[in-house]
Amino acid sequence: MLPLQAEFVGGGPLALVVAFLVGTLFSAVTLHLAALWVLGDEPHQRAVKAAPAPVIVAMLFSQYNGAVIAVLSFLTAVAVVRYVYELNTRGAVFMSVFYFAITTIFAFAFGNIFLT
Repeated sequence: MLPLQAEFVGGGPLALVVAFLVGTLFSAVTLHLAALWVLGDEPHQRAVKAAPAPVIVAMLFSQYNGAVIAVLSFLTAVAVVRYVYELNTRGAVFMSVFYFAITTIFAFAFGNIFLT
């Protein structure tokens, strides 16, 4: 009898690179949407510069609890958004809250579409 599902990805460096690239693309899109919502018309290059940092932190601390990952990624996002968008701390926190809200909404939506 033939198996109905085949596993194409066995892990390793290629899986890490692909996960990083997909995560960074998703993060850049949601960060740009948050910047458009909070700051108005912003160039998308800033979102592309800031997007990899929270993804790297999430990947590095993936062995820990999800709450720890969320807090560390949020703090990283605040720091990177503050630097890249040249905002004060309050503005960076505000934009990062919108960024995480949009990311959460999209993640649940895509999870329900593709994982069901």
